[in-house]
Amino acid sequence: MNTVRQIIRKKPVEFLFASLVYVLIASLIKWGIHPKLDTAWFILGGVIGIYFLDMAEVFFNLHPSPFRSILFMALYTVVSFFVSSSSSVFLARGLVLSLFLQLLLWQVGEWRLTGSTASWYRLVTGVVPTRTQGWILSGFVALFIIETYLFIR
Repeated sequence: MNTVRQIIRKKPVEFLFASLVYVLIASLIKWGIHPKLDTAWFILGGVIGIYFLDMAEVFFNLHPSPFRSILFMALYTVVSFFVSSSSSVFLARGLVLSLFLQLLLWQVGEWRLTGSTASWYRLVTGVVPTRTQGWILSGFVALFIIETYLFIR
């Protein structure tokens, strides 16, 4: 139980706030002021998605984390696109969208701290130009926006 508390405390407040606001706004746009049971499932999935990879890293003792790699991000984008656009299970849709947002926040956070996302490319290649990293990150943000749109329509 102490491990779960540590994971919850370790999450940056900005990440938690951004994710909760995203889940609530997406819920409001999708269902308006008339929530359904699906709304609760979506929100629950969103909350689980906030901590899912953090718990997996601790549970499996992953250092460095394979989740913080461009390879995982690319593969995850395909899976999340499928789930967010075609699944009828709102818990899963909330989880994948929230988790996608967490991955983006990790990348943006690293970009803000170091000026690049170079550590995300360690599993695939050597040095990737910073400009290319920025374009790839922008592409993932665009895909996230498209997935969100597909969910709320």
